[in-house]
Amino acid sequence: MYRLRQATADDAQDAVALILSSAPEALPRLFSQHTAQLQYSAQTFLEQAFLQQQGQFGFANHWVIEMKGSLAAIGCVWQREMGAEYVQATLKSMTEYYQGPDVLDVLQRCQSLQHVFARPAAEEACIGHIGVAAPFQRQGLCSELLGHLAATALDLGKQYLTLDVKQDNVSAISCYQKFGFSAQRTTVDNSPMKLGTYLHMRKKL
Repeated sequence: MYRLRQATADDAQDAVALILSSAPEALPRLFSQHTAQLQYSAQTFLEQAFLQQQGQFGFANHWVIEMKGSLAAIGCVWQREMGAEYVQATLKSMTEYYQGPDVLDVLQRCQSLQHVFARPAAEEACIGHIGVAAPFQRQGLCSELLGHLAATALDLGKQYLTLDVKQDNVSAISCYQKFGFSAQRTTVDNSPMKLGTYLHMRKKL
């Protein structure tokens, strides 16, 4: 049996590993940075941000599945109306980790991907950071997690669930299609990071 629950600070190490697995190219390129004085790590940043509770990477914004005493899966949902507290907490997580002008470089990289990861419309909830640990894959946990996130979106009064996934992530796309998502468009990342092609998918709730 599994247990689906809201994440806590105690989940940080395993949760961040799963979050990184959800975007193994994009997240390190966004948040790892080497300067003449400092070396920033995506994993260290995400662990610190996860512990801050609020914001895009905070533990309060994530749901996890426990199975056989291990953290088996993770995901989160957000909407256009996340509020000032959410935005401020996200910015705080960055300014507390990156020093001086280095935080501006991170913000510029994030902004350069806005054409790929567009803000959800008013009637949409967007899900992300979907990760399932290797020993627990192909056991239906992805669908269970998606079902919970869909219910959360309905509670928020949304009509659609959306997500963005790398076009070559065949297994994830298959899971999403089985759950009722359909492809809406493809977008090529033309930022300096050149992350490849992403598929934007949507499901009617």
